[in-house]
Amino acid sequence: MPLNPMIENVQVQTISWCNRSCEFCPSRKFPRKLELISFDTFQRILEELASVGFAGRFSPYLQGEPLLDKRMPELLAMASKTLPRAKLLIQTNGDFLTVEKGLALFEAGLHKLIINVYDDKEQLGRLQNLVAALVKKRPGLRQIRSGLGPMIRSENRGKIKREISIDNKTWWRGDSQENWAGNIPGALAEPLKKSCIRPFNQLYVHYNGNAVLCCSDWKGEVVLGNVLEQGLSAVWLGPVATRYREKLARKDRRLKLCAVCNYCGRHSWQDRLMLAVIRFFQKA
Repeated sequence: MPLNPMIENVQVQTISWCNRSCEFCPSRKFPRKLELISFDTFQRILEELASVGFAGRFSPYLQGEPLLDKRMPELLAMASKTLPRAKLLIQTNGDFLTVEKGLALFEAGLHKLIINVYDDKEQLGRLQNLVAALVKKRPGLRQIRSGLGPMIRSENRGKIKREISIDNKTWWRGDSQENWAGNIPGALAEPLKKSCIRPFNQLYVHYNGNAVLCCSDWKGEVVLGNVLEQGLSAVWLGPVATRYREKLARKDRRLKLCAVCNYCGRHSWQDRLMLAVIRFFQKA
């Protein structure tokens, strides 16, 4: 069974822990073990993606701080070798970033590094100096303006630029952000009448191989399947994912997690088009 070619973004959880507990994030708001993905599991996921020619955005982090995983340069090198057409992107809080670590990440194959600053001007200044040193030491690396948008823009395959940015998020507060499907206070009393892009073109895999509904599913409450046991394509085109897509394409969020989530979603006509493509591949 082929994998839907419209999958654009894959996030794989290499570590299930973060050193912070920010107001607007579910991290450390409930009991959670520190888990690491095995090299074997990571490689098998990469090979599944390679078998279908995946050329989207690949991020070796999910619901955790990626630089807490000391194996990150090695994991990036594995991803770069196995998925030569993919764009490798990481977001970090910058707490564990040094010039040496940054150089190692880009040497291993990283294309985009976003540093999210949640602190004061002192932290911002430290990271600005660090980035300036990185750009000076790493030929071909440039600093661009902050934000995820510029980092995920379309680029010609084989000509993906090496870029780093600092995103100033010191203004973030819990009541101004999404509620992560009710995993922080602010769950909705009534479901929104909107679709959602995430289950249509983004794949999220926990350290144990479980593909979960989206990045808001911190507790693994909606598991689409296990990519190690069933294979990536069977999970992506399986019954759980199909049921969610069918409902969301009709702006029906009366589903587990979706019912209490305030993520804005998008216009449903795009999802109906993607749903038609997915149905085609399910029949193939």
